Amino acid sequence: MMDKIKYYYKKAKEKEVDNYLIKLGVLGVIIGIVFSLSIVNQIFAWFILIGFCIKLYDFTEEIERNIIPYDFNKLLPPPSKKSN
Repeated sequence: MMDKIKYYYKKAKEKEVDNYLIKLGVLGVIIGIVFSLSIVNQIFAWFILIGFCIKLYDFTEEIERNIIPYDFNKLLPPPSKKSN
């Protein structure tokens, strides 16, 4: 199940789905405001929210990758040497 989620997430990032979701959501909200259709605003607001969630996930992943050092040799003490 997780492999499928990762696969579809990578495909969505390749196609820049998050940018399209945000643009489509903004366009839908503007149309909803112009024609006074509140249901359209509510539906297209979800597109904006999902697009921003994808962007936020990418941002946090990048920050975590750049800030947290993954050098475990510095975190653990060296092994004790046993002499015979």
